[in-house]
Amino acid sequence: MPMLISLVLLTLMTHSVSAAEETSPLELEFCHVPNFSEEVLCGEYTVEENRKSPNGRQLSIKVAVMPAYTEDKESDPLVLFAGGPGQGARAMVSYVQRAFREVRETRDIVLIDQRGMGDSNPLNCEMPDVDMMSMSQDEIKLISEKVVRECPSQLDADVTLYTQDLANEDIQAIVSALGYESINIYGVSWGTRSALLYANQFPEQVRTVIVDGTAPLSNKVPLYFSRDAQQTLNFLFKDCAEDEKCNTAFPELEARFNDYISNFPDDGIATTVADPNTGKIHDITVELESIVGVIRTIIYSPDMSRMLPVILEQIFNNDFRGLSGVISAVGDAGMTMGATLTILCSEEYPRFSEAQQLTLSVDSFEAGGFARMMRDSCALWPKAPLPELYTQELVQDHPTLILSGMLDPVTPPFWGEAMKQHFPNSSHLVAPNTGHNVAPVGCSKDIIADFINAASYEELDVSCLDDIKRPSFFLNTSGPVRSTEE
Repeated sequence: MPMLISLVLLTLMTHSVSAAEETSPLELEFCHVPNFSEEVLCGEYTVEENRKSPNGRQLSIKVAVMPAYTEDKESDPLVLFAGGPGQGARAMVSYVQRAFREVRETRDIVLIDQRGMGDSNPLNCEMPDVDMMSMSQDEIKLISEKVVRECPSQLDADVTLYTQDLANEDIQAIVSALGYESINIYGVSWGTRSALLYANQFPEQVRTVIVDGTAPLSNKVPLYFSRDAQQTLNFLFKDCAEDEKCNTAFPELEARFNDYISNFPDDGIATTVADPNTGKIHDITVELESIVGVIRTIIYSPDMSRMLPVILEQIFNNDFRGLSGVISAVGDAGMTMGATLTILCSEEYPRFSEAQQLTLSVDSFEAGGFARMMRDSCALWPKAPLPELYTQELVQDHPTLILSGMLDPVTPPFWGEAMKQHFPNSSHLVAPNTGHNVAPVGCSKDIIADFINAASYEELDVSCLDDIKRPSFFLNTSGPVRSTEE
């Protein structure tokens, strides 16, 4: 289960923050964060794990500030809400530099590892050191269930106190301690839910909102994962069929894929495969659940998805080298498993039924596999009561920019339209040839900077989004080949 979680890829009542937190200063010093050569400013801020028990466990929340390039900077920074849930914001510094270099010309960018994530008392549940490539899905599930069952008691934490609303209280305290009176907020993927909640918890703090790949309250994660993933796969099959070279190399790709899935043997396919990292040869049984899980990961990225026809052709011939290579390349995405479970199990699963889940997954290649895996984990993981915030009408009038990628398999444009109900003073921009996470792609960076500078979307020139090209398909393992329409 943790392997799948890592491949994957939320009251109008304002919660009080203690006076000590509001006035306590936060001292920063120059430091380096992983995967970024430039020095940034780092610090840590102490909060109570349980604000109702101030003499209890203390948490050290880690903060990084990427200072504006100019000394004559604006006073309102951009604050990042990372995805997942479970991703540390400081680990996204390279992403931030690609997406917000223009913003950083005049504004600080603030990265906060929220409680339970990154380096802020992370709720890490460690898998045992076993050879998973040689294990069946049933064996992996048994190990994973044992980890989920035992992990909470091994952590120095009450895992029920790591919901998003409580994390946002920490973030608000830190913003105040840094001396910012007004902020711009950017949420990506699950971070759009975090940003939505924050904007309603602390509306007077917020100047503008940007949400990229949205999870409004109606997107009850992962209820719609199977349906939305199928839509994106359909787009890819259509693209290949309409591209002369792809269609010639991989004729009737969609029909062949559906036939392969329908006739996949119940007991899997026995084969040998080399570990891409070590070269060690493994005797394995490839199961359908593993195949569809990796396909779902591949279609997250328009660039990676252009390799999918080649990988599928290999799979049709019982060659799983490409599949194992993707598993090795994707890694763990920096997710903290315990934080993922606390938030999804406490904030999402109480809001939908198993019957709804089954209905929405019946016609999808993914067949609800991720949702079932999360359901099994949530049956074992301690849960907090549904935060009261979720029972309130969450509507704010901040100037808001909503970004969606037409090829996004998890937060497609449908959810961007739904997010407009929460932010009526908004513009929803759809990048037709982009997938999950629009900000770093093409001219999106300039649009975002212009929006923040003006605190308005009224005069934005967004026509350049249509100029972003979809990557060319791979026709073999040598690399992409230009399509006939280019």
